Amino acid sequence: MMDQQLVARIKRRSKYWGQTAPNQWFDVRVVEDTGYRLRGNNNNYRLDDVNIGVRLANGFIVDLANGKTSRG
Repeated sequence: MMDQQLVARIKRRSKYWGQTAPNQWFDVRVVEDTGYRLRGNNNNYRLDDVNIGVRLANGFIVDLANGKTSRG
């Protein structure tokens, strides 16, 4: 059982803004592509284009940029 999941949301300044609902978190995984390190939402993303977080077992998400917790 996985009790944590890496998640991301697209930054407003990214050219990919609009591929999801605004500020929507989605599951990601790290891939070997050196340019586009994250895979999720049926796309690959650069680290500069997203905010990274962790979804905890209780459903809350911790934003790794600022440590704030929110409901998933």
